[in-house]
Amino acid sequence: MSNGWFLVKYIDDVFRNEPINIGVVVTSGNEMGSHFLGQRPDGSINGQRISKRISGVETYKAWVRFINKEAARGNLDVRIEALSKRVGESYVIERRGPILGSAKSPQEVADELFVALVSADTTQAQSLDNLADSTFKQLLFPAGRKIERDVDFKVKVRNVPQLVTFDYRYAADHTVLMDRISFSRAGKPLAQSINDLLYRIEVTEEQQDVESFVALYSGADFSPQTEAQLRLLDRFAYTVDLNSESARQDLGTILGVPVLA
Repeated sequence: MSNGWFLVKYIDDVFRNEPINIGVVVTSGNEMGSHFLGQRPDGSINGQRISKRISGVETYKAWVRFINKEAARGNLDVRIEALSKRVGESYVIERRGPILGSAKSPQEVADELFVALVSADTTQAQSLDNLADSTFKQLLFPAGRKIERDVDFKVKVRNVPQLVTFDYRYAADHTVLMDRISFSRAGKPLAQSINDLLYRIEVTEEQQDVESFVALYSGADFSPQTEAQLRLLDRFAYTVDLNSESARQDLGTILGVPVLA
């Protein structure tokens, strides 16, 4: 396997030819690392976390699997040559050069390049994630109970099976689903994020044994333009400002668990 890194792009309109960066692959010796939009810590893809410009979630997942497989085999350079001869292809792989003098693993390098080149909102998303983790750690959960992450539900819409995902679930006497909402997320309008969450709440509430929903946000990103969307969300879910002094108490009350002293 060669030493180098590759940038993976997606072109939603081949006539306008305006690609977006969707992933990074790094190879070194017999090791490789990669990071793609929507990628969970275990390497699987959460289709609801990819850009709306990408058409076909299952096709996207198949491409990610294909690219990782070919990279592990050391075949990406060959695939680049083959793909360059295909007209109208939406997925593009570009060799960018060697990784020189790095003591970090290919995965660590891929993660850093992903933040710099792919995800414009990674810093904010990670901040919300950290705020949520910090708040959870201040709650006293009973033995055997914990916060689950990236929870999938199978639902049917007009008798067509679909998969909806929530960021967190806490199941005790009753089930609570939680999702992070960023007011400053780049590339996706706030109204679209809110509507997406409301849709998932509606279909899940109708078909699953779930009593409560929580939207976690950061008041540090709040602006007058977001107030109407927040008021709308308040009608369907509890809202918790993770930056507020009362965040842990508010969340503890919703989940029915005490706050650590």
